Amino acid sequence: MQKNASSVLRKCAPLVLVSALTLVSGCLYMGDPGHVEVDPSAVGSMEGARVELIRHSTSCDSAESEGLIVEVGPWLEYSAEAVGALKANCSLAPHPGVEVHVEESAVVFDFSNVAEPGTFPGAEFEGYILNMLGTDDASVLVAALIDPETTTLDIVQDDLNYDPDRLAVNLAGRDFDSSSFLRVQLYLTRVSDPPEED
Repeated sequence: MQKNASSVLRKCAPLVLVSALTLVSGCLYMGDPGHVEVDPSAVGSMEGARVELIRHSTSCDSAESEGLIVEVGPWLEYSAEAVGALKANCSLAPHPGVEVHVEESAVVFDFSNVAEPGTFPGAEFEGYILNMLGTDDASVLVAALIDPETTTLDIVQDDLNYDPDRLAVNLAGRDFDSSSFLRVQLYLTRVSDPPEED
């Protein structure tokens, strides 16, 4: 019996060490890039960028979705009517009255115009893709994090997927109503110096 207890303790030692280190260092959930470091002199912005919003679903075989391209500015980029009119690749994909606003360093999904509560279908991906249509001086996406202070939609960090020029927001299986709100903080960096002003 004494030998079994010693054997169990030896086998559990790594687990105890990892648990202790997690408590000391803090825990990052899967998909969380942790502290995002961006060189302050190279911080990018979405202002003036051209972006394309796509409504996409993997619940059917078609890959064809039609996006809407706009320029980012101080206005509402995608009204509820414009988002509702997006041609998704699946004809049965729901189109709630969500407004999408692209800020200097964030993307906001505002469901306040939703007429009736609903649920996005369960699928591998059911949501929105924001493509950043790059130019030589465009900013690139380094990280995208859910803003927990303002977000009311039941979404987790792993529901976001991003590349340097693309953000995908997966809302599969998520309930929504007129009080739903999602703000995604964007961490951007410039790939080249801005042009000098005369």
